Amino acid sequence: MTDSERGPDGRPPMSGGVDPAARQPDPPTGGWNAPYGPPGQGYGPTLSYPTPSTGSGSTGLIIAGVLGLLVVLGLGVAIGIVVGRGDSNSASAGASATGKTGTYSMNAVTNACDLVDPTPLTNWSPTPSGAPEHRERRATAYESGGLKCDAGYSSASAGEFPMNKAGMSVEAEFTNGAAAPYYDHWQHADVATPEAESASGAVTGIGNQGYWYSEVRGNLVANMAYVVCVQDGNVSVRVKISLTREQGSPAVRRDELDSIARSQVRRTLDGLREK
Repeated sequence: MTDSERGPDGRPPMSGGVDPAARQPDPPTGGWNAPYGPPGQGYGPTLSYPTPSTGSGSTGLIIAGVLGLLVVLGLGVAIGIVVGRGDSNSASAGASATGKTGTYSMNAVTNACDLVDPTPLTNWSPTPSGAPEHRERRATAYESGGLKCDAGYSSASAGEFPMNKAGMSVEAEFTNGAAAPYYDHWQHADVATPEAESASGAVTGIGNQGYWYSEVRGNLVANMAYVVCVQDGNVSVRVKISLTREQGSPAVRRDELDSIARSQVRRTLDGLREK
């Protein structure tokens, strides 16, 4: 080897043409990651530097995380307020639907006729036809229960109009939860499918909703019926007054029947209202 082939310090150069006297680059902080493959296939050392981390970057991440948590908590509180208001509105709507009456029950009733005052019927027929009949159907797992009272009067056989009769039927049907009130059934039977010579209208001032219905059938002997039906809270009440009037009998005014029927509806509601 000639002097010209030696390096500046007189030592022979290393393979690859690297001068041992020249300063080589320092390895990266994280060390080398140098996978190698077979010679001649382009594999070589690959540098892998760790991501620099500064104090300000960590602080930024912490602040962002705290802000995100506050946003999530705030959203949860807002949702809770909205849901709470919805429940409150629903409760208010339910309370307004039943008014101030609360709920009704027949638990304290042993005889449905205790709720009925049929004495106004004696204005037309003074003689009782017998003891009033009553039926109570207690609530079960399958139905909500109900009650009924039927009272009747006739005229003395020696009277001027012996065929005149008067009767009163008082019914109450209960419902639970979101079930349709029995009032709907009665209204359909009375108003939606009326008889000839009938009339009907709305009843206000009692319960949530109500109607009246009247009809007259017959000529020589007139069969008259007057109904007041009301739904309030979880109960529907229907009062029906029936009159049989011979031709020539004193006239019966509809407002008389209406007053008696409405008074009986109120009496029944008062007797069933939970104290």
